[in-house]
Amino acid sequence: MKKRILAVIVSLTLLVLAGCGGSGSEEKETTAAETTAAETTAAETTAAETTAGDAGADTENKNISVILMATNSDYWHMVEAGAKIAGAEFGYNVTVIGPNSESDSVGQSNMVQDAVNNKVAAIVLAPNEPKVLVNATQYAKDADVPVIIIDTNLDTDDDTLYESFIGTNNYAAGKAAAEYLIERLEPGDKVAIIRGLVGQNQHDNRSNGAQEAFEANDIEVVAIQPADSDRGKAVNVMQNILQNNPDLKAVYCTNDEMALGAYQALEGMQLQDQVLTMGFDGSFGALDSIEAGKLTGSLAQKPIDEGYLGVVAAINVIEGKPVEKNVENGFEIVDKDNVADFKADIDSRMEEAGK
Repeated sequence: MKKRILAVIVSLTLLVLAGCGGSGSEEKETTAAETTAAETTAAETTAAETTAGDAGADTENKNISVILMATNSDYWHMVEAGAKIAGAEFGYNVTVIGPNSESDSVGQSNMVQDAVNNKVAAIVLAPNEPKVLVNATQYAKDADVPVIIIDTNLDTDDDTLYESFIGTNNYAAGKAAAEYLIERLEPGDKVAIIRGLVGQNQHDNRSNGAQEAFEANDIEVVAIQPADSDRGKAVNVMQNILQNNPDLKAVYCTNDEMALGAYQALEGMQLQDQVLTMGFDGSFGALDSIEAGKLTGSLAQKPIDEGYLGVVAAINVIEGKPVEKNVENGFEIVDKDNVADFKADIDSRMEEAGK
């Protein structure tokens, strides 16, 4: 049954990414005076043989490097699973790597350069610092190694550096997370935002979208503090916020690791029943916490789909097929009402990936 479902996903994905398609080959214009019918036929045959030969050369290299922001969270493990499902399905060798921390942009840049030097056919990249990774992506382009960007786009006006971007509309998602909390709050209530590394576009947008929604609905944002996507740092940040705002009613965190840290701080101060706690990502730890009645909810991205679609886009580029420049991956709010079904779907797909 799972294979039948996966086959449907593959078919839909190819339709989305491939667009209208077509061979893209056109005969060169000629006139009857210049070329006889026999010569035209011979020219067409030669062109077809050349095109077929080029396509074969393009697809000889089956190595794709997937370079994640980090490898230290459930979220990236799910992206990895999706990438490997796609590689197995289409017969490509997919290697998934990433630095130990989302703040290690130097390490990630080196990984991109190493992949290029190892002559991979394509790179799927989730840049942990969108400005810093521009140079590494340029290095790949200069070496004619196509790059697919996932999760967070590069901070550049030059969209020729990459073939396609696949990810969540983080501003809209942040706004949706805030609106979920607003429905459970009263005008004038106090909330805090704990966000990821300053300068990371995805966390900027997740925070800004939420802040706009809160303020538009007369909810007071008393603090916006970074915890760098780290659970331990979020514990300390939450403790400091609570000391100055003991009447806090909700905290929204721009990833689940920080939400779990915030909840840990609330438990330590025996305030967990007073403050709503909202995360972002839909990671395993957050889903378990929601199911246990701890975290209020999580704005769940679709990381397995993100990894899967990223590799499929890379394969399409390698094989000379068109891809869409921007693909929104979607999101879903998970809380106690739908967490069981959401987890069952994730577990099934992770099993398919052997994770």
